[in-house]
Amino acid sequence: MEKAFEEMKQRGKNDVDSLLQWMKDSKVIENTKEAEKKARLLFEDAVNKNNVELEKFKQALEKIATQQKKSVEDLAKTLAAESERMLHKLSAGVSAGVEAFTKEFKK
Repeated sequence: MEKAFEEMKQRGKNDVDSLLQWMKDSKVIENTKEAEKKARLLFEDAVNKNNVELEKFKQALEKIATQQKKSVEDLAKTLAAESERMLHKLSAGVSAGVEAFTKEFKK
């Protein structure tokens, strides 16, 4: 999971919204407004919500694990399993953006 987090950070996707989406896609949290609101509160004291540090993410994950009566390791494994798909989605989005920009630039 740490490796996936670092890859997301390198791509500038370690903001609260992206991290919450990763947790929802991984089914670590439910895909409901209530679950997202609860999880978002865990990042309330983050120094920079657009650049969340790994330690803050781990703290949030620990609290979620406690609330769900699951182990942090299980949640981390779940996130790691989903990370490949999440990173692929990010790459596809970047590729589409570059392609659209290139087409527009050639006009």
